[in-house]
Amino acid sequence: MRSTLFALTLIIFSFTTVLATDAATTPALPSTDRLPGVDMAEGISQITGVAISPLLGVSSVGAWRYYHTPETQRYLLPWFCHPYVFGFGFAILALCFLKDLFGTAAPPLIKKPFDMAELFENKLSALVASAAFVPFIASQMAQHFSTGQQAHLTAPPNVYFASVLPVHLATFSFDYRLLFIPLAILAFLTVWLASHAINVLIALCPFGFIDALLKLVKLALLSSVVLSYLINPYFGAVISLIILFIATLIAPWAFRLTVFGTLLAADIIAPTRAQRAARPTEAHAFLARSISGVPARTYGHLIRAEDGTVQFTYRPWLVFSRRAVAVPIGATAISKGVFFPSFLYSPGNPEPLRILVMFLPRYRTHEGAIAAHFEISDVLDSPLTKGFKAVRAWLADTLNIGRAKYAEFRSSRMA
Repeated sequence: MRSTLFALTLIIFSFTTVLATDAATTPALPSTDRLPGVDMAEGISQITGVAISPLLGVSSVGAWRYYHTPETQRYLLPWFCHPYVFGFGFAILALCFLKDLFGTAAPPLIKKPFDMAELFENKLSALVASAAFVPFIASQMAQHFSTGQQAHLTAPPNVYFASVLPVHLATFSFDYRLLFIPLAILAFLTVWLASHAINVLIALCPFGFIDALLKLVKLALLSSVVLSYLINPYFGAVISLIILFIATLIAPWAFRLTVFGTLLAADIIAPTRAQRAARPTEAHAFLARSISGVPARTYGHLIRAEDGTVQFTYRPWLVFSRRAVAVPIGATAISKGVFFPSFLYSPGNPEPLRILVMFLPRYRTHEGAIAAHFEISDVLDSPLTKGFKAVRAWLADTLNIGRAKYAEFRSSRMA
């Protein structure tokens, strides 16, 4: 996971460097007669809106720019403004809409894999937007900003500075793209992380009405940016900055939830690959609740130390040095879940057993090996699994399914 994070970061900043370099030799977009501040406010709103929904945002901005640009100047537009590009984006969005429309009547076990697949679509769209769309918008903002700065310069100060400074300092020109592009990418990723956390909650939640409520929350965020911009570009920029501020506050929580949802979805979508990576003696796991100040949803491994204690090891933000916290001493058990097993803990009577650590779905067939490694005698069924077994037993008794085989098995044992 850490190598993947570094790879994505390298790709993003590599694209950023290339685009920032090529922008100097690329013809400028069709000019406008608006004030530079209006274009700056528009750029802030566009980056925030695209961060909330990358595929919808990039496709919408591309279509809007294409149809509002004179035909003779459309060759100046970037690649995401091409009809084939935003048309393909709208086609994928239509499929997602149909999935949500008809999936509400489908059981969660059928709909949820499609929701989890949509998580990866959202990540891919965010990667493309952060590597191409955001640097382009930031470059345009930098050009408008530098134009506004030059408009405030007058001849006497220039003559004065040219007379008292060396020529190479008097003619120094700072490329504002070096400032705007990194800040724009950072703001985009921060807002996207908070928005993507909503997608993760949608994929994990088994209740349809909560799914609909979460989708309405995301739609309300996107609509607030668009409507506030239509009212006034500066008002739209203020709303976007407020969203950015809130996203910054919840960024650590959103990051942990995103990692949790990503690994969970990857194991469910590709179970064979996940099973090959399972290590019961060093199980991949997430904290279900805080331990010794380590927050819930922290990703790490559950291990047994040399002194026999159970420890949870993790890396803060997946990249810093490894740390370990001991699991408190008490009653423990392993629970079999429908999607993933879990580690149950209780400090003692009368406190009931509660989930302390959640394993990845790849360990659904390794509950016995995990229990043996940690010397846990109790391997329990989760309440949902018990419900499924009860329904199956009721159907077998009611419809007389499996009774012949069961009687045949009993007679063979008695013989």
